[in-house]
Order: sequence, then structure tokens, then C-alpha cells
Amino acid sequence: MLSKLWTPLASGSKPELRKVLIIASLLATVPVLIMGAVAYFTASGRFIEEIREANRQTMLQIQQRIDEKLITLEKIALQNAVNPTLSRFVSLSNPEEDFETLGLTMSLLNSMQVLIEDIDAVYLYRPDQHLVVSPNRGLVGEEVLPEYVREAVSLNPSKVWLDHKLESELVRDGFHQVTFVRRINTSGQTPAGYLIVNLNDTAFFRVFSNMKLGSRELVIVTPSGNVFADGSSSLLQNPLAQYPFFQELMNSDEREMLMTEQVDGSPMSINYLKSNYNGWKYVTMIPYSDLTQHLQKIKQTTFLICLLLVLISVTATGVLSKRWYRALQSLMDLIKNKGGLAEAPHSQNEFAVIRHYFDSLHENNEILREQIQESMPLLRANFIQNLLTEPFHSSMIERAEYYNIPVQHAYYTVLCIELDNTRGHTEQDSNLFHYAVINISKEMISHHAEGLVIRMHNGHIAILINHDAEEPSLADLKTKSFLVAEEIRSVAESLLHITVTIGIGRSYEGLGQVRTSYGEALEALKYQLVEGSGRVLFVGQIKAETSSFAYPYDLEQQLLTCLKLANMDKISTLLDDFAQALRAEIVSHEHVRQSFIQLIAASLRALYEIDPNSTRVHDYNLYERLNELNTSDKIVGWLKAEVYPPMVGHINTRTASRNHSTIQKALDYVHEHYDTDLSMPQLASMISIPVSQFSHLFKVEVGMFFSEYLIALRMEKARELLETTDFKISDIAEKLRYNNSQNFIRVFKKMNGMTPGEYRTRHSKEKPEQKAAQGANK
Repeated sequence: MLSKLWTPLASGSKPELRKVLIIASLLATVPVLIMGAVAYFTASGRFIEEIREANRQTMLQIQQRIDEKLITLEKIALQNAVNPTLSRFVSLSNPEEDFETLGLTMSLLNSMQVLIEDIDAVYLYRPDQHLVVSPNRGLVGEEVLPEYVREAVSLNPSKVWLDHKLESELVRDGFHQVTFVRRINTSGQTPAGYLIVNLNDTAFFRVFSNMKLGSRELVIVTPSGNVFADGSSSLLQNPLAQYPFFQELMNSDEREMLMTEQVDGSPMSINYLKSNYNGWKYVTMIPYSDLTQHLQKIKQTTFLICLLLVLISVTATGVLSKRWYRALQSLMDLIKNKGGLAEAPHSQNEFAVIRHYFDSLHENNEILREQIQESMPLLRANFIQNLLTEPFHSSMIERAEYYNIPVQHAYYTVLCIELDNTRGHTEQDSNLFHYAVINISKEMISHHAEGLVIRMHNGHIAILINHDAEEPSLADLKTKSFLVAEEIRSVAESLLHITVTIGIGRSYEGLGQVRTSYGEALEALKYQLVEGSGRVLFVGQIKAETSSFAYPYDLEQQLLTCLKLANMDKISTLLDDFAQALRAEIVSHEHVRQSFIQLIAASLRALYEIDPNSTRVHDYNLYERLNELNTSDKIVGWLKAEVYPPMVGHINTRTASRNHSTIQKALDYVHEHYDTDLSMPQLASMISIPVSQFSHLFKVEVGMFFSEYLIALRMEKARELLETTDFKISDIAEKLRYNNSQNFIRVFKKMNGMTPGEYRTRHSKEKPEQKAAQGANK
């Protein structure tokens, strides 16, 4: 082709024409080369950035998973630190002499060590007595604790994470011991004790292996300078401390950092991310050759494409310089073959056809603009969601004007609406209720101020109010917001026969603060757990958290006793009392939720003690379901309907299966003669088996020792007599075969957390309150 073009030019063409063709060829090839170079560097830069971003996201996931493990362990430690058993042991002046409390403490520590994942060891430390309680070694001296742990405890911290390097030749930077220390406060003058939990650092390595790092290496550097490294891969020949970039990372306070360094003679891309939770620094290292190995193929491909385009450009230049009309005709054929455009009249010339083509493009552009206008409500709703949930930046002001967001007045308030009791409705019914509440909200707002109403992705309905300039103060803005919210709640209840809960955030000046107001509205909604649903909740009226919280441990123990005795009616009553006790405290919604979690955990543990070989009695995760419920009334109803009936049924089934056994005969006798003197030898003789065999069979069948069962049964009877009769406490003690009332009072207080007199007084006060509450509900 090139020879055919060049031959006539070299033989018969004028020199001017030849120069023009050469210049045209150069002008055609230079843009191709420039575009090829730009395309290569752009693609390579984006490729490397995408790899680095993917590496950052992987590192962020590892950090979040490890932080979740540490936070979960901290919450579990806090839950056990407030256990009365540990507090009672820490308060003992002579812990070696109280074997019962020591045994309970060791059992609790052993359950933590066995049941909590990734735990190596659990200790209870009494620094004032220089004693340590270990579930494996019992009561020993404080020398079993490392020196660095005792030094940390000497500073009297409320809680602290410790990490310590254990030298080893198997791993480059050695093994590490991660320890969490939690202070256990006491109510008296006794010095505090400390719950010490050692975490197995192999949990971190499992996170590493699950993320499939490939050729990358990830290390974790703690504030104390210790290094957690995956021993399965190592890109570095020397310890990390010998590299300058490591010292730079250790001294840096930045949240993230990206650098390229020469390490052992090879360039490496190093990413650094710092955890906000504990200050640990996550560092990944990738050889730069791994990042750029695919760029060589891109470079070669780009070169070949550019070379091909240059040849094509040179050829096209020669052809087009001779045959302009042919090129124009090709353009005409392309336009005619292009679909989706109006057909031009055949009488028009080529330039008229081209003009008609561009007119058609303009017409299509107008159609597209109309489609955008039709989609404007959806685009507007998406922008409002971004405004409420994402960090504010200056470009949002211009976008707000484009989407016609009210900006006439300075102050904004966000209301958040949640429909109550929609569980069980079909998706269509739920959508209809939301649509109706949105329309009611729009109508109510139009009477008071400028505002917008949208449905958020989380299912809530958000209202953005732009207050009138005539409102003189923030107190008036709050009053106006309350008025709007109460009108919406009242109209929804009267027209739709449903209840809604509305959370109100504070009023702020400027669009930049609406995200804060929205967050406060959501926080207010969470307090349904404390205040109940079907009302208006303002974030400023939420009760402040107190420094101490009294968990109703006595009610928990009563409930566990009734569970072991399979008394569902009494369990239902105690659940109501448990919820009422939480409401009486000034607590946050998190305290309420954690209290119910602890109650469920204690009940499952009691069920396991009764029947360790039992199958799972619930077909779903109780804790996940609990977190879905947003009021204490819903939680109590769920516990009564779905949680405790299967437990009681399982215990009853177990009891029914032994109706004809020898142990059941003994149980029947105990229930009929609980108010007489009973003993194991007496019952063993009655069913004609040895005492030792009777003790073993009773523990296997009933799930507790005979003495524990007899005390629990008599305490249940004692509570019934205190609630239903006016017998003196000494008479009740005598009826239940206690030699003196002081022994009876001591056992009762240990089982119920209060004396018999206090129990009778409290129960007599609760009855009128419960009757009044029932009358109010009617």
C-alpha cells in the first residue's frame, strides 16, 4: 500500500505536495504517540493506585477484625468484673478461709477460660493480699504473674491492655503475650482487685491467614514497640527495628501513611494504618516488582498499538490527501448506518446530512435532559441521604441549590420516625404504612415550616426542617419541633391505628450540622429501650448515664432457681420484676440491653448445668434476636414467648423421662415432705440404693446436688409464704426445718440478695404499683 502511494508522489508530484504530505504524516503520528504515552502512564498510575487501595482495604479489614476481638473481650471482661461473686471475694479480709467463695470464684474464672474463644488464662489478682486465684492452680502467690503485669496493676488503672514479647527462635520477632487487666471495685474500704485475661496471639495469625495476603507481609506494631508478625512469610532479612522506615513509622502520629522505600536493596511499597481503639499500627509491605509486573505487558501492548496506529495514520494520510471525497462518502455511509436517529431527506447534499445528524444528537440530548428531570425526586432523595449520613463538604451547598433543598433560613432540625410493631406485616403493608406516614409528615410540616421528608435506607423516615426566621431562640425551635412531632404521632395513631416513635435532634445553624442533628435523632430513638415506644423522644431529655449501675442480681438468682424447678408462671412474674428494676435505675439503653444479655447467658449456663448433653433448644441465635428488639416490653414479651418456654419444656421433658426412675420417687417424696427433716441416707434407704450411688444419680438426673436442690425448693416455698401469708419469719424458718431463724435469714439472703423482711416489704409495695400500672394500661 505504502509503495503504491509513494511511487506516483516520487515520480510526478510537485515538491510542495510532497512536503505537505510529509508534514501531514508527522502531524498525524505525533498526537498518536502523545496519546499512547498519556494512556500508558495514566493506566499504570491508576493500576498501581487500585492495587494500593485494595491493599489498604485488606489491612483495614484485618484491623477492624482484630479490634472487634479485643473490644468483645473487653466487654465480656466488664460483664464478669461486675459479677457479685468476684466483688465478694475481693472484699474478703481472709480469702484463704472462705472456701465457698473461693470455689465459686474459681468456677467463674474457669468458665471464662473455657468458654471465651482465644483465651489462654484468666486470673483474679488481690495485690493487697499478694494472692492470685487461678482456675488451674487455685490460690497461689503473686509470683505467678509476670513483673510487667504487677507493675501495671500498681498504677491502679481502671482498665489497660498490655503486650509483652516472648523471645523465640521459631518466629522472627518472637511470640507475644497480650493481656487485658480490668479493675474490680468493692463497695467497702477493701482495696480493689483485678481481673487479668491472657489472650492467645494465634488469634491474630488466624486473621492473617484468613485474609490470604499472598506475597504481602503484614505486621502489627504496638505502642510499646512489640511486633506481631506472621511467621509463615517474611520479606525482610533483618529485624524490623534495624530499618529506618520502621523508626519513622513508630515516631509518626498520623492516622495513615503510604511510602516507597529501598529495603534490602529492593523497592517496596509500605502502607501504614493506626487503630483508633488501642493505637496499634498495622504495616503491610509489598515488593514493588509485584505491583509493576503487569505493567510491562501494558507497556508492550501500548507500544504495539501505537506502532500500529502510526502505520495506519501514515497510510490514511496518503490516501486522504488524494481522495477527500471517498472519506466524505465513508462518513456519509457511517451516518446512514447509525441507528436511533431520524432519517434525512434523500435530496439533501452531504453537508446537509451531517448537519441533520448533529441536530438529531441535540434532540436526543433534550430527551435525556427530560428523563433526568423525571428522575429528580429519586436523585434528590439520594442527595438528602448523603447529606444526613456523610461528612459535609463545600460542594454540597451548590448541590443543595441544584436539588432545591430549603436554604432560606439558618437553622435546621432533623426528626427521625420509626414505625412500631411492623414485624409480621407483609412487605406491601409495610410500604403502604411508610408511604402514609410520609404523606402525613409532609402535610403537618407544611403548616409550620419549610421541610423535606424521605425514607432512609435503614427503614426510618427522616424529616429535615428549615425553621422560619421568626423563631427567636433555640428553645422556641425545640418547642416547634416537639409540636410538629407530636402532631405527626397523634395523626398517625388516629388515622392509621398504628403507633410511631419519633426522635428529635438538636437545632443547628447551617447545612453542615444536619448530619449531627440526624445522629442525635437516631440516638434518641434508641432510648425506646428505656422509655418505651409510641412517644416523642428528644435527645436533650435523655437521662444521663450514672457512674454506677446496680444489676438486679437477686432477681436473676430467683429466676434461675425457678428455671431449675421448671416454674414458668413464676419466671414470667420475675421477668416483669427484672424489667421494672431496670426502669427504676437511671441507666442508658446499653445498660438495659447488656443486663438482658447477662440474664440470657446465666439462664443458658444453668440449663447446661442441668443437662450438659442436651441438644440445642432454640433454633436461632438469641443474642442476634435480642439486638433486633428496641423496647424492654418487646424483650420481656419475647423472653416469655420464645426463650424460656423451650427451656422449661426441655426440663419438663427430662423430668417426664425419669417418671419411673428411682430418683423421681425420691423427688416426689421431697416435694411432699419438704417441711420435714430430710437427708440423703434417709432417701437412699427409702429407694434401696447406697448413699454414694444415690448422690451420683441425683446429680446426673437433676443437674444439681441434693443439698442444693433441697435449699432451692425450700427457698421457693419461703418466698411463697412471705408473699401470701403473714407468718412470722421465725415460724417460716421452723416450718422449713431450720433450727434457728438466723440460719434461715442467712441462707435466704445468700439466695435472694436480701433478707426475708426486706423481701416481704418490697413485695408488698410492688403489688399496688402493679395493680395501678395494669389499670392505666386498661
